[in-house]
Amino acid sequence: MRSGNTKGLWLACALLAGCGGTEALNGQAEAATPELAQTAAGLEYDENLHCIVMTSSVHCNNGLEMYAHWSDELGHYFIPRNCCGSIGPIVCPL
Repeated sequence: MRSGNTKGLWLACALLAGCGGTEALNGQAEAATPELAQTAAGLEYDENLHCIVMTSSVHCNNGLEMYAHWSDELGHYFIPRNCCGSIGPIVCPL
């Protein structure tokens, strides 16, 4: 092995070591991640933006599966009106 490559390898290792490991971030990352209930609680049904669906997801024509939100108040799932965009299907006509 050439000494130039070894110096480059040592430099890369030194730079990575200076950034620190992931051990210190594990506790911070977990604390920064909101609970599922916290993120879902902020979303409320708006009849101008959402429509009620009978299942927890909608399959778009391009193969994507778009997930709906549950509302205890409505007793149903709801999803954004344009969840599949122009690809379709039209989930809830205006």
